[in-house]
Amino acid sequence: MSARIETDEILDTLEEIFLSEGYHDVTFRGLAGQLGCSNRRLYAIAPSKEALFLAIITRFFSKVKKAGWEKAGANKPLADRIRDYLRVGIEAAQRAGPAFNEDIENLAAGRVLFDEFQQERIAGLRQLINEGIESGEFDGFHSYLVAEVMVQATRRVRDPDFLSKSGMSFAEALTELSRLIRNGLLPR
Repeated sequence: MSARIETDEILDTLEEIFLSEGYHDVTFRGLAGQLGCSNRRLYAIAPSKEALFLAIITRFFSKVKKAGWEKAGANKPLADRIRDYLRVGIEAAQRAGPAFNEDIENLAAGRVLFDEFQQERIAGLRQLINEGIESGEFDGFHSYLVAEVMVQATRRVRDPDFLSKSGMSFAEALTELSRLIRNGLLPR
C-alpha cells in the first residue's frame, strides 16, 4: 500500500511540474531530483520523457473528465450543471502554464490527446444540452451544432496567436466561451 501512495504522490507532483513547466525543458535527472527519487523510478513509469509527459496528461485529463461529471450532478437547473461541468475544465486550464500549452501544441501526440479529451468533454456538454432541450429549460437548438461550435471555438481560443491578440489567457477565453454558450441556450 505504501508503494502505491508513493507512486500517486510522484504522479501528482509530476502533474504539477508538467502543468507549470511543460516537458520540453525538463530532464529525467531534474525531475528525479525534484521528486527525490531515482531516474530508474521514472523509467518504471514511462520509457521516455515524452511518454512520461503523455502518461501524466492522460491521467490529468481523466481526472478532469471525472470531476466534470461529479460537479454536474443532478438536482439543480441544467444551466448551473453546464456551468459547473465547464468550470472544471476552466479550472484545469488555469493550472496549465504557457509552457504546458505550448508543449501540447508542439507535440503531435499531445494535440491528439487534447483533441480526444475535448471531444469527450463536448459529448458530455451535448448530453447536458439535450437534457435541457427535452425538459424545456433551453431553447431547441440542435445540440450537435452547439457542441461543434464549442469544439471549434475551443480550438481557436487555444491558439497562441489568438491568445496574444485577445490579451486573454486560455482559461479566460474558456470562461467567456462557457458564458456565451450557456446564456445563448436560455429561452428568451
